[in-house]
Amino acid sequence: MTAPTRTTGRDSAPLGGRRRLTYFHGQLLSAQDLRQEQTYFRARHRLHNLALHGYGVAYGLWTRPVPPPPGHCPDPERAAPWLEVTDGLAVDRVGDEVIVDRGARPRFDLWSLLDDHERIRAEEDIRRGAKGVTVYLTIHHCEEPVDNVRAIHTEGCEGVPHLAYAHIREGFALRATTREPDPEPCDPPHPGTPGCGDDRGYETSAHCGDGRVLGPGLLLARVERVRPDRPLHSRQVHPEVRRPLSRRPATVITSIGWPHGGRLTTRQARRLLGTDGVRIRFSRKVRTDTLRDPGVADLFQITGGHGVHGTVLRLETRIDVGGSGGTTGTPEGTTGSAEGTDEGGHETTDLITIRQTDSEYLNDGDRILLVLRTPFVLDVCGDPVDGTHVGGLVPRPGGPIAHRTGLLPPDGSGPRTSGTGQGGAGVFESWIFIDNKRPHPLNEDARDSAGNDEGDAHDDAGNGYDGDAPGSDGEGRT
Repeated sequence: MTAPTRTTGRDSAPLGGRRRLTYFHGQLLSAQDLRQEQTYFRARHRLHNLALHGYGVAYGLWTRPVPPPPGHCPDPERAAPWLEVTDGLAVDRVGDEVIVDRGARPRFDLWSLLDDHERIRAEEDIRRGAKGVTVYLTIHHCEEPVDNVRAIHTEGCEGVPHLAYAHIREGFALRATTREPDPEPCDPPHPGTPGCGDDRGYETSAHCGDGRVLGPGLLLARVERVRPDRPLHSRQVHPEVRRPLSRRPATVITSIGWPHGGRLTTRQARRLLGTDGVRIRFSRKVRTDTLRDPGVADLFQITGGHGVHGTVLRLETRIDVGGSGGTTGTPEGTTGSAEGTDEGGHETTDLITIRQTDSEYLNDGDRILLVLRTPFVLDVCGDPVDGTHVGGLVPRPGGPIAHRTGLLPPDGSGPRTSGTGQGGAGVFESWIFIDNKRPHPLNEDARDSAGNDEGDAHDDAGNGYDGDAPGSDGEGRT
């Protein structure tokens, strides 16, 4: 019988794959060997982050307006747009962690983060009458060589010992731009793409000229109507554009054009439902063909008052793509023009308007129930929208981030959205009440009452809509 041959490590090694360093007594190690060792484990760590967790913001990193430092500007009406970023953790598109340590809370002038060309263009737009520019704030993983020392020996044929950096300090850097970022891909980039394991930087890295290398940026906030001579208000900062840490984050509802649980007069409700419509905005574009099926969205009138009550009436509705929509189109249909197309050629939008098309009268004491069956609404990635209306806290545009005390997001800041974050796709429900007995403290004729994004953005007082939230005193206070 022939004895089985014993394979050596070299014979049984795979033809491809990664290589890592092995150690033995008497081994001579060079700086290059140790650099390759670090590169190997960093590449494995990035692979773990992207393949198992994806990329995005894990927690914290909220952006908040703050006053300028003392003595920075004596005139508070002409103060610069200062912001603060809270502590937190994120993973960028190549798998590196971006960490802002607890207590750091960097504060900065947002206008100063723009490059010279963008500042010049923005100032020209403001001189021509613009109320400000939209700025996108990003955070980047940053590497910087530090601790310059003199080498005792040199590699290769170099004769004279030279200076070298003994360490690389990892940190973060903030950048701002007026250019709208590209849409986030459905899935994280493949860990094997060029640059993912390169210790010197990445395909999308930026060299700052001082030895630092920046990784690809993660979007933290969209800031609207930014001017160099005006402080910022919390309504101008939109952190809901951030990507949560996930391989494939669910599309959620970020705003609805009425105050959930609010009380409206019959006149206000008829104008809202029939003329302006109820606007619903998604965190990512959805396919319009999935909105055309009858039954995807319904408005129900639940009768109340002192007479016969409890009867459920279904109101005829129409879904308009985008924020305008006309009076044309058939009930149960979808009208309006799409805002783009996905890779499969499907028309897409991130804003819809639901309107009542019949003339059913709304009586005092009635409740109007909106039901959007989001499991049937697919986003550009082909996934259903997670519409679970947790706590009824999805805000209206320009409204408070939460209308109930103690029900902020788990991080303790930022606006709530629909969705549980657990991968579900629940139905979205919201309602208002008809109440003709309450006073009218605000302007009933405000044309942005349906949650018009542009109108609310320019209404610094936040009084574009006078529906009261639960727990309020009728004057908009809680």
